[in-house]
Amino acid sequence: MELNPQQEKWASKQRHGIKPKNLRLCLIQQKCKCALSGIEMVFDAKEGTPVKGGKGCHPLYAALDHKNPGNLNNGFQIVCYALNDLKGPLPLDCFDALERTDAWQSLMERWRKQADIDRADREAFKCLLRPNAKLKK
Repeated sequence: MELNPQQEKWASKQRHGIKPKNLRLCLIQQKCKCALSGIEMVFDAKEGTPVKGGKGCHPLYAALDHKNPGNLNNGFQIVCYALNDLKGPLPLDCFDALERTDAWQSLMERWRKQADIDRADREAFKCLLRPNAKLKK
């Protein structure tokens, strides 16, 4: 598998101590899909660079996730920005347990369905994570 120019650019700079060579290898191994949801991620820098007063980072934008924060030896994976944000504050054992639940599996199924319906609808993805949040018009 070859990376397209946007994927190559995303992987071209060191992130959180992970070298570009390793980022490229991870992207290829994951087929540029989120390790948590299996959805092809967004790599366009314009979608991942928040602008003051703008739309924020696209929920499907690629993000580096340390599988065990603070422990570089436990590896990393590349996941959707919004799912990384959701996972971030949880202790590893809690997230590992969460991933095995029906509720998590259901969320990932709805996440994949939304990607099939409209990958560009940022608000729909946000509402999947915060169902009681009001949609912006």
